[in-house]
Amino acid sequence: MPRHRLRWIALGATAVVLAAAGALAVWWPSEAELAQRLGDAATERLGVPVTVGQLHWSLFPSPRVELRDVQTDQKAPLTAGRISAGIRWGDLLRRRLAVTDLQLENATIAQVSLSEFKVRDAAQDGASMPFTLAPIPLERADWQDVRWVGRNGRSLTYAGSAQFDTAWRPRQAWLERTGAPVPTRIDIAREGAEDRWRADVSAGGRTEQGTLRLQEISGLYRVTGAIDFTGVDLLGLMGAFERRSVVAGKASGHTDLIAEGADAADAVRALHTRTRFTVARARLLTFDLEKAVKTVGTHRGGTTQLDSLEGVVRTEADGDGTIVRYSDLKATSGALTATGDAVLQNRRVSGHVAVDLVDGLVGIPLEFGGTMDDPTLSLPPAALAGAAVGTAVAPGIGTAIGARIGETLRRIFSDDDEPPAPPAERRPAPRR
Repeated sequence: MPRHRLRWIALGATAVVLAAAGALAVWWPSEAELAQRLGDAATERLGVPVTVGQLHWSLFPSPRVELRDVQTDQKAPLTAGRISAGIRWGDLLRRRLAVTDLQLENATIAQVSLSEFKVRDAAQDGASMPFTLAPIPLERADWQDVRWVGRNGRSLTYAGSAQFDTAWRPRQAWLERTGAPVPTRIDIAREGAEDRWRADVSAGGRTEQGTLRLQEISGLYRVTGAIDFTGVDLLGLMGAFERRSVVAGKASGHTDLIAEGADAADAVRALHTRTRFTVARARLLTFDLEKAVKTVGTHRGGTTQLDSLEGVVRTEADGDGTIVRYSDLKATSGALTATGDAVLQNRRVSGHVAVDLVDGLVGIPLEFGGTMDDPTLSLPPAALAGAAVGTAVAPGIGTAIGARIGETLRRIFSDDDEPPAPPAERRPAPRR
């Protein structure tokens, strides 16, 4: 074939390619337009305004989309500095949605804002999906510098990773509380193809092994777990989550958890835990119980060295913040024995304790109150009135006995069965 003919064919092919590229440029929306469309679609699905600052995409060596400066328009916005997702050419050509890896960086998730979401399902809206879901829609997810902001405004940073099997079952995953003063992390690994996982939990200077199990019962998902622990440092454990511990010492015991719901988010909102614990050589950091008893509740502050402390603590998720309930509490310190219970929510505490002293001060009733930052321990009004009478009759032991009698009379003749308490306890979902 003559060279001039080859030259004309090459020029013609180049012209066709350039024309096609020009038509594609006119037809294919810009990255800015795609960012606007994606923000509008997210707004429609989540029920809150969503903006995408920037969108970048590439096709080689494999398709990838990257979003930057994503945020919701809320009083406490959810933000993401960077979201990146990749897929394979084979899945793209088959019009099949299968994300090979999803990366999330520099994000803020405010708990109070999640309740404002009204997620809509595209299928329920009658919208046609251009892609079908692969058996494993997401193979791997990684996140770092993700800040969880609780209802009380406390911000905690986390990092983690998860690899998935079919039906969104994690094959293995880890979650770490970054920036904690002591390593605080959980690693889970699936046991074969069963809905059962081994969980290695590192907290309070110890690493213990527990189990997690998933069941589907009557259309509900139920997650149960259990772990035994020994020698966990309470100050280190609480400090990892920037919480103030009222007790110092090393705890041992057993924890069970249960979460049940129609989906993962619903199950988390219904999470309950129950822990029975003992602490040897514990130290109460907020009160000197003996002085509080001998001054009928007027002494504040101080510490109490305990020979032992035991009890049960239950937690339950609540719309107004996690409720923590302490029951069957028993503390001993030489001649002193104290029993009681307490409820903690949003860092406010309430409860009561009865303190017995072998030297003759028997059963002094005291009430907890205030906040974790400024707790109070005082006599209830009826006990205080009884103590005043007892002091007049017989100083010393009469004060203590009068306080106990006054509180007993209040409980007998009060119109209320129980003194005012924080939110009523919600019973966990019945076991089936």
